[in-house]
Amino acid sequence: MSEKQSIWSKADSFLTTTRKIIVNSLTALILVIITFSLLAGIGSMFSGSEEIDTKNKVLWFKPVGVVVDSEVNSSGNFDFNSIVNSGNVVEQHELQDLLDVLNHAANDENLSAIYVNVSELGMYWSSAFKIADALRSVRDNGKRVIAYAEQYNNNSYLISSQANEVLINEYGQVSAFGFSRKREYMKDLYKNLKLNYNVFTAGDFKSGPEPYTRDSMSENDKLAWNEFANPMWAKMTNMMEDGRNLNKGTIQNYGDNAWELSVENPEMAKVALELGLVDMVVTREEIKAYMFEEFPNQENDKYSFPDSISIYDYLAKIKEDKKENISKNKIAVINVEGAIMTGEVAYGIAGSDTIVDNIQSATQNKSVKAMVLRVNSPGGSVWASELITNALKEFKDTGRPIISSMGDIAASGGVWVTTLSDEIFAEQDTLTGSIGVYGIIPTLDGIYDWAGIKVDGVSSTKAGEWDERYSMPEYVKNGIQAGIDHTYEKFVSKVASNRNMEYEDVLPIAGGRIWAGYKALELGLVDKIGGLDDAIQSAAEKADIDNFSIKNYKKPMDPFDVFLNELLENINIEINLDPRLKLINSKLEKHLKLIDPDERNILMYCFECEIK
Repeated sequence: MSEKQSIWSKADSFLTTTRKIIVNSLTALILVIITFSLLAGIGSMFSGSEEIDTKNKVLWFKPVGVVVDSEVNSSGNFDFNSIVNSGNVVEQHELQDLLDVLNHAANDENLSAIYVNVSELGMYWSSAFKIADALRSVRDNGKRVIAYAEQYNNNSYLISSQANEVLINEYGQVSAFGFSRKREYMKDLYKNLKLNYNVFTAGDFKSGPEPYTRDSMSENDKLAWNEFANPMWAKMTNMMEDGRNLNKGTIQNYGDNAWELSVENPEMAKVALELGLVDMVVTREEIKAYMFEEFPNQENDKYSFPDSISIYDYLAKIKEDKKENISKNKIAVINVEGAIMTGEVAYGIAGSDTIVDNIQSATQNKSVKAMVLRVNSPGGSVWASELITNALKEFKDTGRPIISSMGDIAASGGVWVTTLSDEIFAEQDTLTGSIGVYGIIPTLDGIYDWAGIKVDGVSSTKAGEWDERYSMPEYVKNGIQAGIDHTYEKFVSKVASNRNMEYEDVLPIAGGRIWAGYKALELGLVDKIGGLDDAIQSAAEKADIDNFSIKNYKKPMDPFDVFLNELLENINIEINLDPRLKLINSKLEKHLKLIDPDERNILMYCFECEIK
């Protein structure tokens, strides 16, 4: 009897625990739904037509996060734990929004000044140049601009150098030290780990696999990087020096001698002051007092910052003032933002499934007269790039034009998706090119030998005999290399066809070589230097329409779906492994992700540009 009671007691305990888990999960789910509903309600309450007053206020231009072409909110980087634990989520700022704020502020007579702090804003150099140009225009229009930061890097100092006054914290430093490309070369590590990497490349300058195969930087990689970075650095230092009225060579000299200068005077903020890089060294309290003296607040509180308006409120005011064009003629804007991969769009990921759906929606929309493909991507999957290209072909087959606009970076797969364009625009400083292909396939034979694991079996065909647990035989290597070479030939052919060039003429400028936008124009890889607005205008001209409106195709995942996905992903199942197998797993976990044969048996897919 007691045994039966024990059994039933255990069963009851199990059911009770299960019930608690289910109830708690449902409760959490309901709370999240309520939260989303409340946020939506609050948003609607404050989204009315209330006038935003800018009279005698300081525009507080302090965006924190990253600069993107198109803001994305989807499952890829949605952090479930951030909801539960109030963790940090990367805030995205669309470049055009930031430029709109500055361009509008330049002519806003109500604003008394602009306070700038971009030290916590991540961006490519191309975006930094644009923001710096916009800030220079604000200053040239007579609006006072005050910049401050605890620390300045290349981009933040480039932007801040265009202000009337540049302030720095007493413990800060101007770290405008130029561009650097450093990577870890792990050939010997993988040798020690008994992990064998099989690398296949097409393109002498395709340097992506080098960390797996070399113990130092190749001469080709050095050449490509220097020819791209050195002119960019020269342009950047010239703009910094012009903004600060410094002698030519001041920034370069500072970067060359910074360590020696720090020995002479460890207070690098004061060194920057002596060299004219900044105008004032302040504490946080001193900057409040300085701002109060210049722009008193209504409370007359010298320990508080001036009456101000945030970039978010200011942007809302700008958008409210804009009259929406309701023209029936639409120009579709499709964003390819991030690494090109199969699946849904997420932060940092240009998911081909979402992008293809967007292109198809535009294709089916008869009011869409032309398309602008905005590319801001280092490349990625060959298969995903081709899926996007196929969808673009369906649109082009309808007789409507496609114009490509390259953002900060459009390399490798980012070039592939533009090869059907009627015209390609690049920014002056766009990183493009990297026309090449590589594949990396590790094999585990060395590790299995070390662990004492033997693999044996039978196969119906010779093609099915090999897998990654064996060393790679020559006939497999030859087959994979043939696939890589074929993909490269297709890539070069696509570029040649689009550019009205001979195949042989493209080869010298392909090979994985990277180019700045202005150089790509000289080489014939793009048609014009210009931004997104220029591409849109060109699309309108080619479609022969005067009056049009813009339709941005975005498909962010529904927050509820995001939550469910993350909830499922956070349910972990622990499997007890033999200690030795655990050791193997810990060493190989990230590397095995490179082996990803899907239903199409595609083993090679990577042709991204790894420039940082």
